[in-house]
Amino acid sequence: MKITSRTVLVLMVSIALMLSIGCNKQVKKTGFLGDYSRLQSTDDGLRYLDMKRLAQYKQFIVEPVVIHLHGMKQGARPDPETRRELANHMNNAIIKAIQGKYMVVSQPGPGVARVRVAITDLEKSNPVLNAIPQAKLTGAGLGGASMEAELLDSQTGEQIGAVVETQKGSRLSFAGLKTWGDSKAVMDGWAERFRKRLDEVHGK
Repeated sequence: MKITSRTVLVLMVSIALMLSIGCNKQVKKTGFLGDYSRLQSTDDGLRYLDMKRLAQYKQFIVEPVVIHLHGMKQGARPDPETRRELANHMNNAIIKAIQGKYMVVSQPGPGVARVRVAITDLEKSNPVLNAIPQAKLTGAGLGGASMEAELLDSQTGEQIGAVVETQKGSRLSFAGLKTWGDSKAVMDGWAERFRKRLDEVHGK
């Protein structure tokens, strides 16, 4: 049997798909959130949001994002410097998304909500697979991230909203050409959706 480059490519993609399917993770609760009781299942994970109460908040304290890896094996975890970079990326994405339309403040008070976020899992992109169009279209080399986040009243600590979510990168972007590119793109998407939800409740 003659083995062609096309045959090798098909085999590579098939193996990558089997590995990615075998590594899919169930959404897990890590204990980061103060309250999980109101969360409801969605396509991407778990979510709770009191839209009526959220409309009362236009100022936000953005706490430093933490890397709270829960199920990731020790050998697969990024080094401390990379973890700091990824945490800072998420933190900056949130601030960038809401600044201008809403106020980012440092002190609690009326109409001020506290934003808490933890990155609970990370999956590297595979730049080699993502550079091959046929492989990229299958999603075999995509990376991603999981997170837990909550929105709290800054004075009472009452939970206004919470989310536990896992996302993969997009097959249509070039973010996966970098090792943590898909993870960062997922974080940017989370921050953007948070801003859009704020715009919805405030009629913007």
